[in-house]
Amino acid sequence: MARRLTPEARRAEIIETVDELIAAEGYRSLSLREVARRCGMSAPGLMHYFPDMTSLLDAVLERRDEIDLDAITLEQPADARIEDIIESSLLYYERAREKTRRYDALEAEAIDPTHPAHAFYLERDDRSFERMRPYIEREFEDPDRASKLLRAVFDGLRFRVVRDPEHVDLRKEWHAVRDVVLGCLERRISETV
Repeated sequence: MARRLTPEARRAEIIETVDELIAAEGYRSLSLREVARRCGMSAPGLMHYFPDMTSLLDAVLERRDEIDLDAITLEQPADARIEDIIESSLLYYERAREKTRRYDALEAEAIDPTHPAHAFYLERDDRSFERMRPYIEREFEDPDRASKLLRAVFDGLRFRVVRDPEHVDLRKEWHAVRDVVLGCLERRISETV
């Protein structure tokens, strides 16, 4: 007999199940039928909540980003510098390396325009950097330039980790280029002198 859950609880259960599947096995083995089976429901029942793989992945990836960004930014002091937030990010992702590696691989696969997560990842950077924008605006004269430069550097560093996870240490790589990257950005003059 199927368990009775509220629609919100059922939706959360589905998202959590898919998150665990991606973290353990990656995206490639994921199917709506397998997700339905693991949630103890029929495929049509699952499709009542998520009509296709795109809507399902969007919900899972949005939740994953929410969890990650909360873990990184919520405990930051109001006067945190961008270096502090980057360091917190690197430590967070280092601790969750295996899980984030599977999600990074999913993101790499989503470069293909026909991939169900393609649109999500195109918009993701904007959402993530909007959350960091107050820190960037407070610290740099040209926050748009700072955001673009940081995105480019971290996209490149993350790709290196995806390609060669056993030999590339994201934190070490960032520390090797940090002073050059941040040094080429004009800092705001502190108002509290």
